[in-house]
Amino acid sequence: MHTQLQPDGSLVLDMSQKQARELAKAVIQHAEDTHTALLDFAYLLNEAHYDAENQFRQPPHAWEPGAHQPGTK
Repeated sequence: MHTQLQPDGSLVLDMSQKQARELAKAVIQHAEDTHTALLDFAYLLNEAHYDAENQFRQPPHAWEPGAHQPGTK
């Protein structure tokens, strides 16, 4: 994991998906001793991980009139 302090005072964290997942897991396991902001960050890391793993993409124009609809039989 790499951290960078930006000129505007913000912080950029650069980490792999595996590192993010491990960090989120560690924070969530100690949720009762964790500040709310850190716990929220862990949940955001988990959500990002699930979004990265989700391969489903809605076909373009699937619900527009005239689009081919699959049979329901």
